[in-house]
Amino acid sequence: MNRPHRLMSLLLCAALASCTTMGNGRVRTLQSHEAAELLQPGRTTQAEARQRLGPGSVLRFQSGWLTEQYVYRDGLPRALDFVPVVGLVTAALPAAETELVLLYSPDGVLRKFKLRRTGTG
Repeated sequence: MNRPHRLMSLLLCAALASCTTMGNGRVRTLQSHEAAELLQPGRTTQAEARQRLGPGSVLRFQSGWLTEQYVYRDGLPRALDFVPVVGLVTAALPAAETELVLLYSPDGVLRKFKLRRTGTG
């Protein structure tokens, strides 16, 4: 396959993958007041949150604490930002992103959460 065909194939794949999601996509429409109802620090367990949101990306600490991250990004996947030449275009395109990060204590109970939105949506 010659170089122009490779580039076109890559761009086509990028267009087809126009959003990236971690979790079940619930964070896409999640509002602050809904998050406060679904996620109650000191009460909600990790199992309950996973049932509501699906599995997220987990980061475990030696102390037993962990974070679980859920991301919805509307736009081209960020990995394309690092592809030579293609990245010059994709990095400049606007993308709306919603991120939810949950902090659990070693006993598996939610202690804090943060919902963040960036870009246009």
